[in-house]
Amino acid sequence: MAGALIFSTYEDFCRQAGEHIITILKAASIHKRRSSLVLAGGSTPAGVYRYMATNYPDFHWGNIDFFLGDDRCVPETDKNSNYRMINENLFSLIPHHAEQIYTIDQSLPPEKGAELYHKRVKNYLSTNCWFDLVLLGMGSDGHTASLFPGYPELDEKVKYAVATEIEAPMAPYLRRISMTEPALKRCSHMMYLIRGEKKRGIMDSVMKEKSHHHSALNYPIAHIKPDAGKSYWYYTV
Repeated sequence: MAGALIFSTYEDFCRQAGEHIITILKAASIHKRRSSLVLAGGSTPAGVYRYMATNYPDFHWGNIDFFLGDDRCVPETDKNSNYRMINENLFSLIPHHAEQIYTIDQSLPPEKGAELYHKRVKNYLSTNCWFDLVLLGMGSDGHTASLFPGYPELDEKVKYAVATEIEAPMAPYLRRISMTEPALKRCSHMMYLIRGEKKRGIMDSVMKEKSHHHSALNYPIAHIKPDAGKSYWYYTV
């Protein structure tokens, strides 16, 4: 793992991350008919998605399978929905078919929605072996996707998606459905998209070579890394 790419402006961050994502997806498409992208939620990647959609309207979007790394248990039109953010900044701006998007069914109770998503992800990976690219963000407590410090979902080793047993420990205080470590690590590329001064220390701690022996492992993001793929860190203030 190389050092983090650090940008002084959010605009540069979005442009460089967006270009890198497009490059990875282009390369993946050389070797197979379809490629796959796991999308991060939160506010940080919104500009990255919009950059790609705006600057690459003719990209082979129809050959990509999209997954959500996690979402809050709210309707897809809710202001707190990751799907809503991704749809506004990416899906609604690019040509695609509904079957390309592997959504989390918010009409079901969280446990049932998570079980259905687990099955869909498991079935996909049983055929495709890995995701081409997984995008991850990070919270100020070091959580990634909806895997929070001290929550049992971080220790899940069998299921590919789970519902949090209780509400998230930070706003918005909602239950979540998230991909787990076994699913997220099944990728050939992983990109961490980090924004905010409060997160810089956590990122630096996790990236240290000896972090395995120190407090970095208290942060969920330290546990989520590719089995055999490459990882990249993008940071801006």
